[in-house]
Amino acid sequence: MFGSEITTKSSLISFLIIGCVFVPIILWMYIKSKNGTYTNFDVSNQTQRRSLFWFAVPLLLIVTVILFVTHQSKNLCISVLFALILLIVSQITNLFVKSSLHVSLNIYLSALVFTQNYKIGIVVLLYTGLISWSRVKLDRHTKKEVLVGSFIGILISIVMLKFEGYI
Repeated sequence: MFGSEITTKSSLISFLIIGCVFVPIILWMYIKSKNGTYTNFDVSNQTQRRSLFWFAVPLLLIVTVILFVTHQSKNLCISVLFALILLIVSQITNLFVKSSLHVSLNIYLSALVFTQNYKIGIVVLLYTGLISWSRVKLDRHTKKEVLVGSFIGILISIVMLKFEGYI
């Protein structure tokens, strides 16, 4: 692959993930927080969080499909697919308990980083411990909600790592 092809492919991937998932979700949360629909930017209210899932899941689903259809790398496609699965599992779990998305996503991120550099992956996982503590300390989550988020992150990470052949 030549330099311009790599740049074009990288630009597409960056646009899809940043421009079509992260930016819209951040804007959605900002607008909903500003107009009072969400009591805070963290969307800590279990009922309010439902609308976040209904907004975020379709975005990530569309990006996942585009990545597969445009034949992006297998690892990228699978990684984004499992992030989508994590979000859907969290959405279903939210019907019963408000799991910590901060914790589950950071555990999943640490697993992804671990596949590239296990030392940095361990650092990210240890950092997730601080995130867990902060979620409870800031009264955004109970210990149970952080544990449920941890369980979801660990479960999805293990399945993804096994699927990819890392374990």
